[in-house]
Amino acid sequence: MNFSLCRRPDADGPSRRPRSHPRIGLGLLLAGLFVTGTGSQPALSSTRQSRLLVVAPEAFAPVLQEFLAHKQRLRPTTFRSLEQILRESEGVDDPEKLKRFLYQQWRHSGLGYVLLVGDVDVLPVRYMTLDRITAAAFDYAFYPSDLYYSDLAKRDGRFENWNAQTEGFHAGYFGEVRGEKNKSDPINFDAVDYLPEIAVGRWPVSTAAEVQVMATKTMAYETRQLAREASRPLRAGFIAVGGWVDSRGAMDDWAAKLPRPWQVEKRYYSDARRQNSSAPPDHEQVRQLLNEGVDLLVHAGHGQPDEWEQCFHLRDLQAITNAARLPVIISAGCSTAYFAPLPPYEPYVDVDGHEHAGSDHQEVFTAPPPPPAPYQRGKFNPTGLGEQVLKRGTHGSVAYIGCNTGSQPCGLTLVEGFVTAWARTPQPHLGDCWADAIRHYFNKERLATLKPDAGWYPPSIFFQGMKFMLFGDPSLALPNGG
Repeated sequence: MNFSLCRRPDADGPSRRPRSHPRIGLGLLLAGLFVTGTGSQPALSSTRQSRLLVVAPEAFAPVLQEFLAHKQRLRPTTFRSLEQILRESEGVDDPEKLKRFLYQQWRHSGLGYVLLVGDVDVLPVRYMTLDRITAAAFDYAFYPSDLYYSDLAKRDGRFENWNAQTEGFHAGYFGEVRGEKNKSDPINFDAVDYLPEIAVGRWPVSTAAEVQVMATKTMAYETRQLAREASRPLRAGFIAVGGWVDSRGAMDDWAAKLPRPWQVEKRYYSDARRQNSSAPPDHEQVRQLLNEGVDLLVHAGHGQPDEWEQCFHLRDLQAITNAARLPVIISAGCSTAYFAPLPPYEPYVDVDGHEHAGSDHQEVFTAPPPPPAPYQRGKFNPTGLGEQVLKRGTHGSVAYIGCNTGSQPCGLTLVEGFVTAWARTPQPHLGDCWADAIRHYFNKERLATLKPDAGWYPPSIFFQGMKFMLFGDPSLALPNGG
């Protein structure tokens, strides 16, 4: 049995589970020093603090040297190994040690962007908690959330640990959202601030070879972006397939926000409510859009870990040949950014190192389930479309934003915020646009005043932004048509 939120009637669909260049000294990198832009390429500007911090396991440092040299020509850039950070920082576990380090960098060193280089097997993930009504799971569920690393401070500037409730087992449950089972508690049970102070992205990579793929794609993308002729038309693709809600009208609105010289391609499904003259949103059309070259690809409708239903699957990647023009992809579909197990339903390793089969496989929890470890390795490290479209090869995309589990209709608000931020910003950057999308979502969905009702939806609205992932370099410069 599968307990994804997609099983809910107004979620986005059911969910299934598949299984010769400038170089800089390694010692300089590990010391965390940076060089400001002195190369021949023009520096990119940002409306926020501009320094980029790259965090990766020490084993990845050699393969990152060329990438770091490239970034240092564009903005102040720092490298710190994960091991050094964990040795020097305090915290209850590795995610908190990393976050406290980021907090200090933000307060004192002008930190604006953080790139986390590592999948869940090599770089820690913080799991948030929901009081999900599932008897075999003792009515609790855990979901990975990189918003934890972006939301560094409370409104008064104090460190935000996402753990206001520490009595008993709650001390190990971070970012607790209640209101599905427990109606008398506030939905924001751990009183998280939610709003990002910095822009955070992750490369979900496990090997040096995968790091090299991501570094090469990102460098090539930014080099082309810096050299791009203003007259070259920008292209956006909007893919609407069947889902629990009709996204076609919203997509029309988003597309209308893109200024000239954007060219828009729409691939919408047709039904009794609306017949569309465009080509259908099928596998052939999505492959064609990618291979002809798009700068932005937006998807809404049913999704799975390995596919956008009816139109794009992991198998399609072997037919994609768009390395010369990589898009940024954002999807509102379920589970397409699936990259880590979803305890206690799926198999996982808990914080004490014990393995669990999960309630999907007949394990029954008779007490609050032990929280997952921040690292999930080997057979406990799944993959999905969002990961693979980035790291499988030089084709695919340079960045992917999507949900790591079930996505509800309110996820469209996140997509709206992202596209709007990109369209209105003179010099957009990937992470800034995503941080703006979170703020837009917080305000439009009224997270500060949400209260439980008789159903399950209000808490799902609250934690929607917590379970969307940004896979990509947050400091990535995006084209704007200027």
